[in-house]
Amino acid sequence: MIRRILVVLAGTRFTPSAIRIALDLARRHGAELTGLAVLDRRKLDSVGPVPAGASAHAERLRAHRFGVRREQVAAAVRDFRQACEAAGVIYGVEEGDVNDLITSRSRYHDLTVFGLRSLLEGSLGAEHSEAALARLIGDGVRPILAVAEELRPIRRALIAYSGSVGSARAMRCFLQLNPWPEVQIRVVTCHSSEEEGSRLLADAAEYCRAHGREPETRRLSGAPGRALLLEAGRWDADLVVAGNGARSLLRRRHIGETALHLMRRCGRPLFLGP
Repeated sequence: MIRRILVVLAGTRFTPSAIRIALDLARRHGAELTGLAVLDRRKLDSVGPVPAGASAHAERLRAHRFGVRREQVAAAVRDFRQACEAAGVIYGVEEGDVNDLITSRSRYHDLTVFGLRSLLEGSLGAEHSEAALARLIGDGVRPILAVAEELRPIRRALIAYSGSVGSARAMRCFLQLNPWPEVQIRVVTCHSSEEEGSRLLADAAEYCRAHGREPETRRLSGAPGRALLLEAGRWDADLVVAGNGARSLLRRRHIGETALHLMRRCGRPLFLGP
C-alpha cells in the first residue's frame, strides 16, 4: 500500500521522469506527494584549488554555478506544482540540506523517487557520489525508486533474487507495496548451483503466488550484475528490483556491487528494497 511518496527535485535531466512516475503512482494509489527542492551549496562552492590571486574569479564562478543550479531547481519545483495541480494530486514542497532532508523526510514516506544517476553524477551531494548514495541508503532512505531519463510504461518487472536477506526484502517490499498491480513479473537468480537455484526460484514463486502473482522464473549464469543487465535487455524489462546491499553498507559504508553496477549501467528504473 502506497500512501505517501517523496520526490527529489534536483533539477537534473532525470527530474521530469521522477515527477511523472511519482504522479502516476499517486493517481493509482490515491497517494500524497512531497517534493524536495534540493540544492547543495557545499558542492557548488567546491571549485577545486584556487591559485594565489584568483580568489575573485573563484567567487564569481561559485556565484554563477549557484545561480544556474538554483534556477534549475526552481524550474523543477514549478513543473512539479503544475503537474500535481493539473492532476488533482495532494502535494507539498520542502527545501533544505540535501542529505539531511532526504534522510529525515523519507522516514514518513512509503517510497522515495529520484533520478537513476543523480547521486552517481554528484548532483545530490558534495561528497564522493558513491559515498553519498551509500550514506543515504545506510541512513534508512529506502525503498528507493531510481528512474531513468527516458520514461517507459512499467509492464514488466525483473526481480533479482539471490536468497540473501537483502534480495528477499526487496522482493517482499515490492510485492507488498504493489506499485503496478498489472505488472508481469520474472524472478531470476544467478546461483551457481542448479539445484540450489531451482529451490530458490521455487520458494520465490510460491511467495509471489501468495500475493496473487504468477511469476516466470529463470536461473542465470555469470557475474550477477552483467547477467541481470543482459536478462533485462533480452526480456525487455521495464523495471529491475534488487536488494541494495544494506548489510555491507552498514558494515563498510559502501553500496553492494550488484546494485551499484545496475545503477551505473541499467538504463531502466531500479527499485532498491529495504
